[in-house]
Amino acid sequence: MLFDFINLKSGSGAMYLRLYEQITAAVQSGVIKKGERLPSIREAAAQTGVSRTTVESAYIKLCIEGIAESSPQRGYFICGSAKPAQRKAEEKRCEPPFLYDFSGRKIDSAAADISFWKKTVREVLRDTDELLSYGDPQGEYGLRTALAAYAYKARGVRTSPENIVIGAGVGPLLNILCGLIGKENKAAVENGGFEQARLIFSDYGISALTVESDKNGAKTDALRKSGANVLMLLPSALSRFSVTGLSARRGEFVKWVGEDENRLIIEDDYNGELRYTARSVTAFQGKCPESTIYIGSFSKLLLPSVRIAYMVLPDRLASDFSARRGVYNQTCGKTEQIALKNYIETGELEKHLRRLRKLYYAKSRYLCRTVEEIMPNTDITLFESSITAELDFNNETESNEICAAAAKNGIKLLPARERGRVRLCFAGISEKDIRPALEKLKTVVQSGTKK
Repeated sequence: MLFDFINLKSGSGAMYLRLYEQITAAVQSGVIKKGERLPSIREAAAQTGVSRTTVESAYIKLCIEGIAESSPQRGYFICGSAKPAQRKAEEKRCEPPFLYDFSGRKIDSAAADISFWKKTVREVLRDTDELLSYGDPQGEYGLRTALAAYAYKARGVRTSPENIVIGAGVGPLLNILCGLIGKENKAAVENGGFEQARLIFSDYGISALTVESDKNGAKTDALRKSGANVLMLLPSALSRFSVTGLSARRGEFVKWVGEDENRLIIEDDYNGELRYTARSVTAFQGKCPESTIYIGSFSKLLLPSVRIAYMVLPDRLASDFSARRGVYNQTCGKTEQIALKNYIETGELEKHLRRLRKLYYAKSRYLCRTVEEIMPNTDITLFESSITAELDFNNETESNEICAAAAKNGIKLLPARERGRVRLCFAGISEKDIRPALEKLKTVVQSGTKK
């Protein structure tokens, strides 16, 4: 163990007390773990620049206080310490584990292709030459090439590797995008808004507002009245849309964005590949690639912990990015990028996607049937992403109150915009847990929100 964190020039009192207090603080904060061996008295004296007597006095006090123990012929070891009151208070505030989690923060183990993904990553790690250099700020060219082909086949996105930027999630990509378009913009977000995007826009001085929407997305009349020149589409938040109506609305968006060269459309196609009610509806970007920024991600296709997303820029923004790409650092690991490239090129991603569509379709049907059986007076709406649904209990209770009451009973839900409603992302819950979760939720709703 190194004592580089020890600074005996700070503090007051005898030198051995300062050493004792700083070691104790390191144990309480978790820097030094239970079972770790402390440096020998001679090593510690050399590292801290004090006498052996000073170190020995500090170690003895640690033993007296029950923080360390001496083992003959082996040295001094940390044996534990009571955590400070502040740490205990923080632990009490930590969110307890939920019995049934509909938050969408994880995926069902049945939906994870962990074994093949681990195999793909191991193969990349064997080729050390690839890993001895920094990654491309724009993303590995091989992955961008694979994504250009994949995005066209899966979502009808028209692009080239030169127009794709890789990042560790949607947030980092939006940060890059905001830097490219500048703060002299006003963004309108459809379907109730995307809070993370709104915050990032605000951080860059871009005003953001929620534009009035219906089942086909943002209303163009409201969009024009808003004065916005950037429109953010959230197609996965659509529900029960009309294919004909959606096509007409998209035509209106094309007309709107073409009226002013400074207008742009951002399409966050979250879970776009997992559609099941209208698979023939491809991404909007294919209709207007010259003015659309397309964003896709893999958190629900692979694993939430694999933070890979990609952004397709129109030519004018791709040129701006290319001119300044040297100032960016790649936020996504090179190993994961190469692994994803291989995963796509071998056809395993398409195979996995077909399996996921069947899995989530079956799960969504089961969820709807179970809701109708257990809560016949509750309306259920599936969103165009095949892993999210909204329940309408037809009452006036605030959504946050329903969620809070459910949380007290071990059920994690997502709040909805309207009263009497909640949202469920069923990606992370196994099918066998859906019925008991809904039965418990029914009891919570029927008993009110006082629990």
